[in-house]
Amino acid sequence: MSNRFRRAAVLAIIVVVVAAGAGTAYAAISGSAPVYRLATVTPSDVTAALHEVGTLSPVHEADVPFAVSGTVKSVAVQPGQAVRAGQKLGSLDATALQAQLTAAQSTLASANLQVHNDEASENTAAENTAASNQSSGSPSSGSGSSTSAPSTSGSSASSHPSSLRPLQQAVVAAQRRADSLLAQAKAALAQAKQACGPSPGPAPTPTPSTPAPTSSPTPTVTPSPGPSGTPTPNPAGTGSAALEAAADGPSPSPAPPSCAVAEQQVLVAETAVLRAQETLSGRLTALASALARAVAASGNSGAGAGPGHSSTGSDPSNGSDPSTGGASGGPAGGAGGAASAAQLAADQAAADAAAAQVTVAQQNLAAATLVSPVSGTVTAVDETAGASASAGSTAFVIAGLDSYDVVASVPVTDMPALKVGEQASVLPNGSSAPVGGTVVAIGLIPDSTGSPTTYPVTIGLTGQPPGLHSGGYASVTITTAHSSGVSVPTSAVHGSGRSATVTVYAAGRTHVVKVKVGTMGPVMTRISSGLKAGQKVVLANLSQPLPTNNLNNQGPGGRGQFAGGVRSFKVIG
Repeated sequence: MSNRFRRAAVLAIIVVVVAAGAGTAYAAISGSAPVYRLATVTPSDVTAALHEVGTLSPVHEADVPFAVSGTVKSVAVQPGQAVRAGQKLGSLDATALQAQLTAAQSTLASANLQVHNDEASENTAAENTAASNQSSGSPSSGSGSSTSAPSTSGSSASSHPSSLRPLQQAVVAAQRRADSLLAQAKAALAQAKQACGPSPGPAPTPTPSTPAPTSSPTPTVTPSPGPSGTPTPNPAGTGSAALEAAADGPSPSPAPPSCAVAEQQVLVAETAVLRAQETLSGRLTALASALARAVAASGNSGAGAGPGHSSTGSDPSNGSDPSTGGASGGPAGGAGGAASAAQLAADQAAADAAAAQVTVAQQNLAAATLVSPVSGTVTAVDETAGASASAGSTAFVIAGLDSYDVVASVPVTDMPALKVGEQASVLPNGSSAPVGGTVVAIGLIPDSTGSPTTYPVTIGLTGQPPGLHSGGYASVTITTAHSSGVSVPTSAVHGSGRSATVTVYAAGRTHVVKVKVGTMGPVMTRISSGLKAGQKVVLANLSQPLPTNNLNNQGPGGRGQFAGGVRSFKVIG
């Protein structure tokens, strides 16, 4: 009998040791006392993760539209076809586009001819003045001519055509540069509007005004294209035409600049425009002064205060201006019908605008043939031969099927745990091995209107297993936290934050302890403070009836079973 008792005692000791090793036990003080499921506080690695379902999407996917409207002439690809970057996808009928280019080139030729005529008229006036001065300086002109000979000789030298050509070229070059910089300023302003939203930046317009070199425009001067009819170098007038036409100005960078950077670019561009306008103003004044001297010299040699003399602008009431280089009534009333300096600048601005239109027409003609921007597979074709295509509407969709990412919809309640750079594991449907990944983007705009609200989260894959398909599903596990230390089963923790508690079992009794919770995983939770390794914590009171909606008394497993399938034991006495 004693041997049997000894054997039973040994078995009881073994049961206690095994239960302690498993980390769980049942405790019963007496037949009527509560029965608890217990767990031992142990050091452990704890991982917190989110489990979602995502959709596979190609990393490189391009919606390819025609840049101009027209009639589709041909479609060169079909869905499922592999294409390389630069391969032809389709084309438009280019008849109308070619006609637009021809018209733009004709307008440019006329504008350049007008600039040439302006220069020729000024040179002719200078030649006539020089010839007139030489004639008035002959011995037959009498004593009056001999007293004025020195000044006439000086005027003849300064009004010779060769002395005007450098001034004309300087005006033309300055106007071209002002128009070019103005186009760049408009492009910078467009970038600022995109980067900063409704507020374009510190300056409301890319056309800083500078005083025109003329006090009043000549009434009959042909205005340059643009909203203003004044032939001054002010960018609000002559330069704006070139700006509006040069829609193809500096292309924006692939990565849009920040608002502060974009604003700084606008300031730099406007400063450059202002300096160019100041340079143009000075060169206009120099040319206008040279023309005015030619007119004055012609009037003095023609018999004193005649009509030519009044063209110097000494009488403001007649509407003339010395800086315009012409008399009242426009360039035809100047030195033999010479164009004024401002007229030359205005006509050069019109030529710059026409040149920009030619560039746009050439680009539109080239855009009639559409090519693939990336290598990949055609996934959609939305155009057919003979149909009308609208500019900007997607005609083809090209997907690079060599690399994918996964987009998952994450509930708003889980968003605080997400950060860009967190590691993830992705298991595509039909695949037996998971693929590593990283959170690369977290959406700021909800992708659903239901409850709960969800946000798109993009996971970039670090590997590209074969057999992936665009639109396929994948199970996603995102690791949001990981730590090591004293841990307990998650079901042992009640409450959260500063109110988190754990029920400790010791010497047949239980008491509640406040704890500081660290990483909380689906099975284990790390305890930062409040517990020590080796203590026993209560998972559930098995004496209470089940089921119950009181989560404080429910463990992760069923009766007599600990989470993970470890069998527990009942300790007697």
